[in-house]
Amino acid sequence: MKIIHGTLSGLLAEVKEHAKLDGVRVAVLMQSTVGADAAPRYTSWIVVSAPTDWNRWTEWRLLVSRGRAEVSEQGCVVPARIVALTEERLAEVRRRVEAAGLLAREGIVAGDADSMDGILA
Repeated sequence: MKIIHGTLSGLLAEVKEHAKLDGVRVAVLMQSTVGADAAPRYTSWIVVSAPTDWNRWTEWRLLVSRGRAEVSEQGCVVPARIVALTEERLAEVRRRVEAAGLLAREGIVAGDADSMDGILA
């Protein structure tokens, strides 16, 4: 069972109080969809997750930005402003995790049924 938090501070408090862990998982997800105009659209997310006990984990997601792909010589690419904003928000989330006295580890905790674009998140 997944417990979804509306705030990062809520997730960090639960991890510290109930999970007795020394860290959480922090990951960046980039979702790609095709708009009505056939141009790819990208959505950037930051996900913080942690196991709380045997079959439960907790998660918080931050929608960073959405935008149409940029067209370059290499084809469609994620817009530079989305990349920059995602890196900025990721650094901010990591600082908040560390300020709470927890480690920010790479990766994500996911259940068997979790998916994003049909791929196990």
